[in-house]
Amino acid sequence: MYSLKRIAPENRRIEIWLDERKEPGKNTQKEYFEWFNHACRVIRRYSTMEIGGYGIRVDYEDMQIVDFLKEWKNQEYQPDYLSAICFAYERGENKMDYYAKRSLDNEFLLHKIQTMKKLAGKAGMGEVKFYITEWNLSISDRNYINDSCFKGAYVIKNILDAYGKIDELDYFLGSDHVAEYFDSNALLSGSMGLLSKDNILKPAGFAYDFLKRLYPHYIGHGENYLISTNRHHAYGIICHNQKPLNYNYYFTDENQIDREHIWKYFDDKDKLELHFTLNRVERGEYQMKVYRVNEKSGSILDIWAELGYEKELSRDDIKYFRRVCEPKLTMQKCETEKDVLKFAVSLEANEIVFIKLNKLL
Repeated sequence: MYSLKRIAPENRRIEIWLDERKEPGKNTQKEYFEWFNHACRVIRRYSTMEIGGYGIRVDYEDMQIVDFLKEWKNQEYQPDYLSAICFAYERGENKMDYYAKRSLDNEFLLHKIQTMKKLAGKAGMGEVKFYITEWNLSISDRNYINDSCFKGAYVIKNILDAYGKIDELDYFLGSDHVAEYFDSNALLSGSMGLLSKDNILKPAGFAYDFLKRLYPHYIGHGENYLISTNRHHAYGIICHNQKPLNYNYYFTDENQIDREHIWKYFDDKDKLELHFTLNRVERGEYQMKVYRVNEKSGSILDIWAELGYEKELSRDDIKYFRRVCEPKLTMQKCETEKDVLKFAVSLEANEIVFIKLNKLL
């Protein structure tokens, strides 16, 4: 069961967007700053919650963003944080086409974060908190890549890329319920949610579930993993083997993605072998639990394929999906060599893994 926690008033925040249909020119700036300053004057009388904006579109011209931020510094109120919206699309040549084409850059999010931080620094706002309040690969609610194992690996890969470089990264959106239309009569329809409309976790949802299991103290991370600890002889490690999308994907309309042959949108299905060496650990025997989400375990799309993509599903059928759509768990024991713990894990293409290590008494 997954539920939303009530957010304490002091931890809530207000984000004031620039109207996304407008270019950030002089008239737009004036309207926005008048509204932002007025909102701040009212809200500050009653609350200390954070107020920020302006929902920067990462496809705007760089100098437009810099000019806008410079002018903001001359206003009565400055933002507690800057916000941006980041979907993996490049603006078309006519400058009025917000989502002209999908970006081929597998590090699109990382590169946009680096660019936005650089622009904020040029405007003298480099020390202001930076949040991406809407982020995803796609804006399409009819793209079966959203339901696939790739999406779980994509989430982990990008969060590791962004780790330590941004103050907050918010995935858009939580549930497929938001994207239901008259034709949403199947188990899955390619929507962006972490949960299906029947509240079954998709691989992207399991990616966040694995991230939640990490311990609070950071040890280190690399391109495909992050290691954490509770400082009491327990370790949590998250891994991924995300494969870049290939030309087949980019030459196929998003609403025409072939759910039955997802692998044709990747150049290879090579496994990844990760070897870990943890130094200065407490000597002794450790239990290692490995949780996996791949096309054989925890993938709602692949389970649906086994049932012939049946549309007419009963309540008992949905219960079946909830029972079987879970990560695979394996356990083993490993022994330290002096104060060093060594182990390895193999990942299938687009697989995500969470490793939990606990010292045995």
